[in-house]
Amino acid sequence: MKILIIGITLIMTLLWSDEVTATVNQEIITKGTQIELTLKATGKNIKFPDIQSIGDYNIQSTSNMSQSSVKIINGDVKKEISTKRILSFTPDKNMTIPSFKIDIDGKIFTTKPIDITVNKVNSYTPTGTEKFTLQMNSNKKEVFVGEPFLVSIDFSQLKNADLMDFRSQQPNFKGCISKEIKGEQTFQKGQYLIHRFRYVLTPTIENNLTIEPIIAKVAERSRARDNFFGSIFDKPKWSQIISNSLNVNIKKPIKETDLIGDFKLTQNIDNNRVKANKPVNITINISGEGSLENFDNLNYEIDGVTIYSDDAKVTTQLKGESVISNYTKKFVFISDHNFTIPSKSFSAFNFKTNEIYDINIDSYDISVKGTPKDNPVLVHKNITSSNSTISNTKPSINNQTVNSESNIKIWMLLSFIAGVILTTITLKFNQIKSFKFKSSPYKDSEALKILYPHINNNKEVEDMVRDLYAKKSGDKDIKIDKKRLKELINRYI
Repeated sequence: MKILIIGITLIMTLLWSDEVTATVNQEIITKGTQIELTLKATGKNIKFPDIQSIGDYNIQSTSNMSQSSVKIINGDVKKEISTKRILSFTPDKNMTIPSFKIDIDGKIFTTKPIDITVNKVNSYTPTGTEKFTLQMNSNKKEVFVGEPFLVSIDFSQLKNADLMDFRSQQPNFKGCISKEIKGEQTFQKGQYLIHRFRYVLTPTIENNLTIEPIIAKVAERSRARDNFFGSIFDKPKWSQIISNSLNVNIKKPIKETDLIGDFKLTQNIDNNRVKANKPVNITINISGEGSLENFDNLNYEIDGVTIYSDDAKVTTQLKGESVISNYTKKFVFISDHNFTIPSKSFSAFNFKTNEIYDINIDSYDISVKGTPKDNPVLVHKNITSSNSTISNTKPSINNQTVNSESNIKIWMLLSFIAGVILTTITLKFNQIKSFKFKSSPYKDSEALKILYPHINNNKEVEDMVRDLYAKKSGDKDIKIDKKRLKELINRYI
C-alpha cells in the first residue's frame, strides 16, 4: 500500500511539476474582459503545444518571452532558461481552462486546469467626480425595422487628467447593420474633455433591443524610478471603466416594403437613339432620409440586349441627427435592334408620416439605327435574254443590244480579273500588316466595342470591360493587361 501511494505521488509530481506553470491575470472577470493565460516552462529545449483556441474561444493574440539565469549550487554552475507563452482570449461565460502538455528536454509535463468565472456586466452611472467615464446615448428610443438611428459613445476625461492610452472593446450591435461615422468629435463640456464616437444602426428584426455595456481600459500617466540607474520614467497606471446599457424598441412596419425612409428618385439617359451595338447609358439615383446600405433590388434583364452595370455606390452622412443616404447605380445597354427599357417600381414606408408610397423609374423606347429594317438588303436579279424578244425588234436596235451584251461580258471579265488581283494584293498586305503590327495593343474604345456584347457570357470578359469602363471614366488606379486584352479580343474577331 505504501509503495502504491509513493508511486502515485511520484506520478503527480511529474505531471504537475514546478518546471511548468499555468496562470491567468484574473480568474473572475466581467463579460467582455480579455483573459491572459501565461504558460511558463524552465529547461533547455522547450516545446509548447500549438494552441489555436481554448474551449469555444479563438486565441486573439500570442506572445513569447525568454529569460536565462545562472545558479551555483555546491560549486556547480547551472544555467536555466525560463520561457513564457502568453495567450489572450475573451470568454463570455464560465469555463475551465484545460491542462496543457509541455515537452521539456524530452519529458512531458502537464499544467493544472484553471476555473474562470464570468460575471454579467452591470451598467455604470457616472457621479460626476470620476476622472474617466464612458457613456452611450441613442437619438431614438423607438424605431421601425429598417429605420436607422444614431448611437453615440462618449469617452470623457477630466481636463487635468494625464491620459496615456485608451482601449475600448468593439461595441456589440446584435440584430443591427452598423456603420461607424468616420471622424472622432472632440469638445469640452464643463470640467470634462469629451471624445465622441458615432455609429449608425439599422435594425433588421423586430424585438426589444438591448445594447450591452462597453468595457474600456484607461492608462493614466504615473512616475516610476529605475532602481538600477536611478532614473525616473513614465509608467501607465491602468484602470477599467464600464458604460451604461441602451434599450431601443424595434417595431414592425404596417406593411413590408422594399425601402424604409423618405426618398426621391432621379434618372438620366444619355441617348435614346443610337447606332447598332453602341451603348445606351442610364444613371439611377435615390436619395433622402433613411438607410440604403442594404438595398440591392435594382437590376434589368431584357431579351436580346447585353446589359452591364457598375456596383451601386452608397454613401451615408449625418445632417444634424438625421441619417441621409445617397444611392447611385449606372447601367449600359447594348443591342443591334430596337428595344424597350422597362419601367420599375419600388414600395417604400415613410417612418416620419407612417405612410406607404411608390418610387417609380420610367421606361424608355430605344431606337437603334442600322437594324435590318433600317438597312434592307438589295436583291440584284440576273439579266436574261429572250429569243422572241430579239426577233421582234428592229435590226438596228438588235445590233445595239448585242453590242451591249458583249460589252457587259467584257466588263464582267475585266471586273473578275481585277477582283482577283485586288484580293491577292489585300491578302498579302494584311499578312505583312499583321506581322508588322502583331504586338500593337488595341485602343480602349475599340476594345470596349468588341467586348461589350459578350460580358454576359464570360466572367473574364466582364471583368475586363469593367476595368476598361473604369479607366475610361477617369480611374487612374486601373492598369490594363494589354496582352490579356488582345487574347480576349481575338476570341471574337
